Amino acid sequence: MKIQPNSFSSGEPDAFWRMLRNGEKNGLEGLYRCYSEDLFRYGCARGYEIDFVQDCIQEVFIDLWKYHKSLQKADNVKVYLFKSLTHKMFRESKREKRFLTEEIESVLEENFYIESIETQIIDAYTDDVLKEKLANSLDNLPDRQKEVIHFLFFEKLTYEEVSSIMGINLSSAYTLAWKAINSLKKIVIVLWLGLLM
Repeated sequence: MKIQPNSFSSGEPDAFWRMLRNGEKNGLEGLYRCYSEDLFRYGCARGYEIDFVQDCIQEVFIDLWKYHKSLQKADNVKVYLFKSLTHKMFRESKREKRFLTEEIESVLEENFYIESIETQIIDAYTDDVLKEKLANSLDNLPDRQKEVIHFLFFEKLTYEEVSSIMGINLSSAYTLAWKAINSLKKIVIVLWLGLLM
């Protein structure tokens, strides 16, 4: 499965969703073009094998086509697709028990970077060693914290959307994000002090 780049205008996903619900294959193709790359990065960031993530994405889109007649209007197409992929990966991983392999490391190096409210601190240090240590630190966060950070800062979703995708209440989303950001801040400060010395 070839992952597509995701450059699209803000109104296109809703238009593609309407087309899909009306049985037009161009709608399905348009949604795939818009979101397959984001979905792929998300699946890999969750620690699944590349082939497994690709298969799950493909199955999500097959299901969309299969059940297009019963699809409802989506308030947020992106949230709907992320939620669908999350459920699909969870169900399939329970059945197949697949986990992270060495292949994912290269994908994470290319696609998994930190862009948060602490951006000013992080961007001030361009040292490759620091970046590598930060990426490792992010990867070492507990899964739920890493997931919240991914949705908030990589996918630019709101806390409400994140809580909906993850199936948690709003205060839990805030708490997970706060804990993750606090951990990363501590790591950044320690690394920064280490560089100064």
